[in-house]
Amino acid sequence: MPEERCAILLEEDVPVDPRKYGDLVAPSLGLTKVEARMAVRRGRGILLENLAAEDARRIADELARDGIAARVVPRERLTALPPPRKVDRLERGEDLLRCRGMALPWEAILVASCGVVARPECGDYFEQVRFGDVPPLHRLEDRDREIVRENLILKMAAASGGPGKAKPGSVFEDIDLKHSARVRVYFDLLTADLGTWLRASMEEMGYVASPDGVAFGGSWGFQALADDLRKLCAPALTEIALKLLDGADIRELVFPRIEEFTRYTAWVALKRHLWTDAASSSPSPEPPGPPTGGGSSNASPGPEPPSTSS
Repeated sequence: MPEERCAILLEEDVPVDPRKYGDLVAPSLGLTKVEARMAVRRGRGILLENLAAEDARRIADELARDGIAARVVPRERLTALPPPRKVDRLERGEDLLRCRGMALPWEAILVASCGVVARPECGDYFEQVRFGDVPPLHRLEDRDREIVRENLILKMAAASGGPGKAKPGSVFEDIDLKHSARVRVYFDLLTADLGTWLRASMEEMGYVASPDGVAFGGSWGFQALADDLRKLCAPALTEIALKLLDGADIRELVFPRIEEFTRYTAWVALKRHLWTDAASSSPSPEPPGPPTGGGSSNASPGPEPPSTSS
């Protein structure tokens, strides 16, 4: 009988120490410690996949001791997700959100995930304080420890300065004006049956907010889409999307790479699909769209469309 393989899904989007858990899981995954640390750092809510059940439970127990709630999920329970399908035009209908080849009832949208993603050329601009560069305080002498601690506080205070929250209603305009050279903004929409995953980029999408209306692009179109999502399917919005729409400082929310945003969206979708039964009664999109390329045997989605990763 083949050995059961499992994934570890966090209950909340919280950071996990890559040094401790990378070293802990490296033997289980057959990776070097450096590779395992990177896997933990980029795991987001789907912390690890394809673990032996015993190893998964051991790691989940260790997470619990660190105050991090997690669930061990057998691999066969994880629905394979399609890769994100790029859309460049969305239209609001009376009861539907339309795009080429399909129409989604608003209530069929399980996840509406908005993410601000750093452009690859930005490097670590949005990494305010690199805790990996801070020496372990417990190993320092009292005087040295106080110096490091005070310097760290000064760095954090400086990083939190600058512009405050954007005014609700002008969130995307504010991002466009201040950060467009450093970030791209996306909306991911997933249906309750996990069969459709749409991805819209603020740079490339036009949104028609009324029948026979004009398609608005850029920040205006994205703001109109966000307003409609909040009005017509508010439960679908993710925690990060709500923070963005409420005008939070984006420096606290930027995804360093598109793969992490994709993984975060996938985690929210799987968590909502597995841990509530509300999704089972939601209608599926109709008519069905063209094939999206299918999923894989894992929960993680397939490769990104090249045009959305720059």
